[in-house]
Amino acid sequence: MERLSFILGGPLTADRWQVEAVVKDRKVYVGCRRCFAEQEPQDGQELPKEELPSGRRWLRKLEKLGIQRWRSRFVPEEPARADTQWTLLYKEEGKPQRHITGRGAYPENWASFIDWLNELPGAAIRQENHIESVRFSFYEEVPLKAGGRKIPIREKLALDRRRRVIIYNRHKQELGTERHAYEVPRAIIRLLDMLDRTQHLEDKWPTERGEEGPKLEVRLTRHDGTETVIRCRYVPAELPENWPEFLAEIQRIMGGIGGRFFRRDTYLSESEVYR
Repeated sequence: MERLSFILGGPLTADRWQVEAVVKDRKVYVGCRRCFAEQEPQDGQELPKEELPSGRRWLRKLEKLGIQRWRSRFVPEEPARADTQWTLLYKEEGKPQRHITGRGAYPENWASFIDWLNELPGAAIRQENHIESVRFSFYEEVPLKAGGRKIPIREKLALDRRRRVIIYNRHKQELGTERHAYEVPRAIIRLLDMLDRTQHLEDKWPTERGEEGPKLEVRLTRHDGTETVIRCRYVPAELPENWPEFLAEIQRIMGGIGGRFFRRDTYLSESEVYR
């Protein structure tokens, strides 16, 4: 990197920031400023800078972010979410300067980028405490044959923002295990954001009642490292309001894969039980 200039702010954003970094003679010089409501970050107005003692290590982290592969413009699928604006001017040695903008939409590794900026002296950019990963563990006992003994079925689904993967495992006792993995970065962000749009998500799960019926365990991990574990009966009608949309999108990405976890109602027909 030769030069970086970042501005974050918008009409609905109280926390506005301007960050700059330049590399001269293998040394890194940085400056950052927080702007308040009466101030506007000024594109093109240089900030006072000081040498960053751990500059080379900081640059190596930047290289891992792959900013050079970011597209030039990020816009949200839902215009109503276009509240926060940001601009990044990024120059690599021997290459033209890139001008990257966003309005309510971000690259897939945005959280890591903000963490990286927050390593600078004086920087404390507010990080959205979004869901980093969610893991579902589904358990049910079903008849091996109509009227016969029951066998346990376990299905696990994991979505991880940083690893950029969806992993689905299904195990049927005496019938074997199958595993599916999908690396779909943009879809992961869309799916986790879909869950995040449910206000007070951690509280919107049914309570665990009785011993009968399918069970579900949900592990939600947010960006600040907090983890919430929910254990409940699997009653689709009582799950968060966008649950059917969430399941349908996952199934579409996974090529229409079937499983008892993906059902939309509480009880299945006999033909569905033996899928």
